[in-house]
Amino acid sequence: MKNPALWSQCCSCLDVIEDSELAIRAYSAAEFGASEGAHYLAVYGLLQALFLQQDAVFNLCQSLAIPETIHNYPKLEKVRGIRSDSIGHPTKRNKKGEPTSYHFISRPTLSINGFTLLSDYADGTYESKDVSVPDLIADQRSCISETLTSVIAELERRDAAHKEKFRMEKLASVFPGTLDYDLPKLLLAACMEEDTVGGQASLQQVKQTVESFREALEKRGLELDTYDSIKHAYEELEYPLAKLEEFFQSVKSGSQPNIDEKAAYIFAFFVEKKVTELRQMAQEIDEDYSS
Repeated sequence: MKNPALWSQCCSCLDVIEDSELAIRAYSAAEFGASEGAHYLAVYGLLQALFLQQDAVFNLCQSLAIPETIHNYPKLEKVRGIRSDSIGHPTKRNKKGEPTSYHFISRPTLSINGFTLLSDYADGTYESKDVSVPDLIADQRSCISETLTSVIAELERRDAAHKEKFRMEKLASVFPGTLDYDLPKLLLAACMEEDTVGGQASLQQVKQTVESFREALEKRGLELDTYDSIKHAYEELEYPLAKLEEFFQSVKSGSQPNIDEKAAYIFAFFVEKKVTELRQMAQEIDEDYSS
């Protein structure tokens, strides 16, 4: 998430993996259609969906810095080659180290189960190849499943190593026990029932705690955006903390406060609730890292 380009690549890949799988599943007798045009459309769509899914899986690996490559899966390369020959670049196919080739799907052989691919080569040779669509789908599913399983295993390994590194460093420890004194003190000072100087000191302690929590997350390589609930809590705290700061400074200097005591109390009450929520979130993260 710290790298917007890789994050966008990861999200795009996840979407395309799922979307292409929906397209592959839609290839069935019911969807094949009755006309020759519908047959071509179905086969074109299926082969392109297989191709897109492969790209998505290995671009996902790239975005996650996982050294998987399609060259580790000969069956996927075969699927890819059939797609390129039959519907990718059939009218003029240039492959490094091979003669230029020209390909045709034999229309009379086209069915839901496959087709015959006819190939002419610039060196005068000729080839006829029977393509089984169910076999292509089965090979793709097997290899893609294997690849994604390895991706999940690697991410789980990284997650476990990360948690082990910080398992003994508790985020909840950045919330000092004195908060149980400072938060009520802040409430009383806001409604002028306590010395506002003490209230201002309590406010600074609360602000320091909030900042310390942010720093502790960053030390773990996390951002506020990593947890939506924490991000929202920080966004909601920014305004009331600023208003309370202005309020106490005005009272201290003898000038007219920017808000009245009731508003100050409401802001202090809100701050108390949000800081308590942050402490609970820190405890939950600690539990997750300890599990």
